[in-house]
Amino acid sequence: MSGVIKQGTKFRMDNSSYIVRSIAQEHFDNMIFYSLLDDDSQKMSNARIECMTQSELHKKLINSEALLYERASDIPMQQLLTENQLNQMSMWQAFFDLHFEKHSKNFTAKHNVDESIAAFGWQSYNSRKYSRSTCQAKIKAYRDSGCDIRSSIGHGHHAKKSSKRMTAATEDLIYGYFCDYYLVRSDATAKSVHAIADMLRAKIRELSKSKPACYPVIPCVDTIYRRFHESLALLTTQKTLSKAEAKKLRYKLGREFVPEDPLERVEMDAVYINQGLNNDASKYLGTIVMMIAIDTCTRCPLGYSIHVGKNASESADLAIECLKSVVTPKDNPLWPAYGIPSKIITDATTATKGNMYKSLALQLGSNPIVTRSGEGQSKPFIESFFRTLRREFLSKLPGYLGSKTRINNSHLEATEDAELHASMTLEEFVAAFEDYITNTYMKSAHSGLKNRAPLDVWMNAISKNPLLQTVPENAELSEFRGCYRAKCKLYGNGSIKLKNEQYVSDELKALSLSDVKSVECFYSDIDTSSVVVKHQNDTFIVPLREMNHHTDVGVQQAELDAARNAQFSECDVVERKHYEYKYGSKLGLPNFKKAKQKQAEKREIETGRKQAARTKYNNDKAIDVDSIDAREQILNSLNAQVAVEEDIDTGATFDDFEPGGEL
Repeated sequence: MSGVIKQGTKFRMDNSSYIVRSIAQEHFDNMIFYSLLDDDSQKMSNARIECMTQSELHKKLINSEALLYERASDIPMQQLLTENQLNQMSMWQAFFDLHFEKHSKNFTAKHNVDESIAAFGWQSYNSRKYSRSTCQAKIKAYRDSGCDIRSSIGHGHHAKKSSKRMTAATEDLIYGYFCDYYLVRSDATAKSVHAIADMLRAKIRELSKSKPACYPVIPCVDTIYRRFHESLALLTTQKTLSKAEAKKLRYKLGREFVPEDPLERVEMDAVYINQGLNNDASKYLGTIVMMIAIDTCTRCPLGYSIHVGKNASESADLAIECLKSVVTPKDNPLWPAYGIPSKIITDATTATKGNMYKSLALQLGSNPIVTRSGEGQSKPFIESFFRTLRREFLSKLPGYLGSKTRINNSHLEATEDAELHASMTLEEFVAAFEDYITNTYMKSAHSGLKNRAPLDVWMNAISKNPLLQTVPENAELSEFRGCYRAKCKLYGNGSIKLKNEQYVSDELKALSLSDVKSVECFYSDIDTSSVVVKHQNDTFIVPLREMNHHTDVGVQQAELDAARNAQFSECDVVERKHYEYKYGSKLGLPNFKKAKQKQAEKREIETGRKQAARTKYNNDKAIDVDSIDAREQILNSLNAQVAVEEDIDTGATFDDFEPGGEL
């Protein structure tokens, strides 16, 4: 269709002639600008220029509501339809003929439609058998349209859906430039939308040469403008703004996304990591899903939670553990960013829409804001951070296969999965992640911070106003274990068992002495270090019995330390650092066939189908030293050994050597 409609094409619609003035390339559909045309003088009217989408004109041409003429007059309707649409028209026409021939009335009755469906040959049209309700709707639409067969098929817009959409890598790059050059303070790094569009197009043009699959299309300036306008629409309704109002709106939008102080706005989201992890006994645990929160003012990650499982997914438990990590100090002294956020932004997932997460956020004094799913511009900083995390950290780990919904997986075999390449343990992954955050990311230059390090900006802001960094009254936050609830039996030794773990405390011992048989427990699947036990009006924390502790599941790390003093205005410009995984020299994925063979052999040994290979010794050639001819056997064995060594040796040989003789 794009080859038929072009600039200068003439068409007739509503008894008037028109000419196409121009076609604007849009994100979802092209826009056609056209003017009235005088048939006699072949002159166009400049007084009025109208506009319609190319798909609308396409629909009018198919429904005979418009007509192309002159050079395009010989283009039949069949060329505007796909082969699948033409096949559908033939199939439904044959079905209608069969149905109306068999039944003269009650065309949409259930028994009549079922009879026609059973008698019609769907296989001859390479089609599936349609349901009764679909056939009834087709019959009704066909009769209501005056027996027009075009009413039985669509216009084929679904075939063009997503054909011109930009890739995820291009979208991530746009969001990155949006965060670094638009939502910034009034300094030297701030750029206009036109300047950002030029920078983006030049960057994508350069990347498309080295990575054509990730950057196949260079977006036009209108597409980039539309991305910015989508973000501007978050704070205003559709209205005409003057330049002064637009400038004020941009400043307000910048203050909304990039506040003046830390912890005013925190963005939190989950990332799926297709990398298998094992435990210390080399048993496969599953893949990873992480919930990470980042401060939009300083770009510092504030906390994270991690869940490992064969079907790991987002949950309220994961969100609560991440929020606990945000507001409490960490054990790692190199990670000093923490505190209660004023606003915490998440998308509309099951992890953050529940009452448990919102209740905890409100009790802490934070305002939880949930945006619609699929709108990356609503929380652009965490999306940009995930892009950096995959490129700078995850891609350098052994056994990393990509995200959970990876599209470009041509480097993998058909049966290649995360379990096959699992080589890291959970402790190794957590140690590597914290090493990257504390020693690389937080100390590296960030373009959105005027090439300052996020750690320096955080320390400078906290040193000026230490009251910005607050902690909840209960620093451990162990009482927030409300995600899962279970009724557990209380044993005589003052212990309870939950998830193959044993929890013991003096409070439980006192309850057992009072003839209490069961208690109500609140626990978390992410952090198994303690549970909350409730009995009547008493609530207390019960720690895990250490000797029975398992490390198969993720235990949430405790949070941050005190901040150091610094001056942001006096911070030196630092260089951009790149993370390198320190353990192991093999990068990338191992040989697929060898890994698959090794995995199959390991499973056969575990199931008992195959015995482990053992070293075998041939005892048939043993010499009995108590026998009469033992001396002759020993001499013959020595002769045989000497003969073998002579064959290997490149020097002189002694053919006539006899044991016991003279050389």
